[in-house]
Parts: sequence; structure tokens; C-alpha cells
Amino acid sequence: MPMEIDEFEEAEDEEELTTGEAIVGFLLENDENAWKRSEIAGAIDRDPNTVATNLSRLKNRDLVRHRENHWAITKDRVRLKEAIRTSNALGGLNEAFGPIVENEEDAQAWSESQPDEPHPSVVDDK
Repeated sequence: MPMEIDEFEEAEDEEELTTGEAIVGFLLENDENAWKRSEIAGAIDRDPNTVATNLSRLKNRDLVRHRENHWAITKDRVRLKEAIRTSNALGGLNEAFGPIVENEEDAQAWSESQPDEPHPSVVDDK
């Protein structure tokens, strides 16, 4: 049975999104409300535990806000645009040259090579 081309293209776009990208997209499109983790998970069709992990990471990057059981997109649109731009650039590099980390051993080596102290240019203003 044939599929409408719009549906075909939307399905392809959705499959390519990471959970973090799907969360940001959903919250940005629905920025008039704050949402529970389970509502976000249902809307983007992802596991609630995976959504919870990603929400915490996004919060650490100040890309989402959290109050009690609800989550919303950041008010800082400049920060959000920069994060999206960076993500798009990295995605393009991965597509062109392959991922930096290809397996668990690479991930472990990458993790172990990180400095113990933050870079001097990083200022903790929290």
C-alpha cells in the first residue's frame, strides 16, 4: 500500500533525531506549557527513563527548565540556537568523517583522557 510522501519524509526525520533533539524539538514547539516527563516521552515515543536521563543532561546545559515534576524549554533562545548550531555542525562532521567514538574502548579512552579540572576559560557562575 502506498504512503503519502509527507508521511514518508516525516517518518525519516523522526528516526534521525536523538532523544535529546526530539525533546528539545517538542518543548520548543510546545513552549506555551510545561510538561511531565511521561507526557514528553509519550509525545516523542521514547522510553520515559531515557527521556529522564536526557532531560537531566539538557538541564545541566541550561537548555531546559525544571520545576517539581514539569519541564519546559529554556527562555534563553540565544543559548538554544548556539546548541542547535553546534549539534548540526557535529552531525555533519560525523556524517562526513564518521564518529569520533566508535566503540566502548574508544569511549573509555576518551573519558580517561579528560582533565580533572575544567578549562580556565570555563567560568562557573552558578
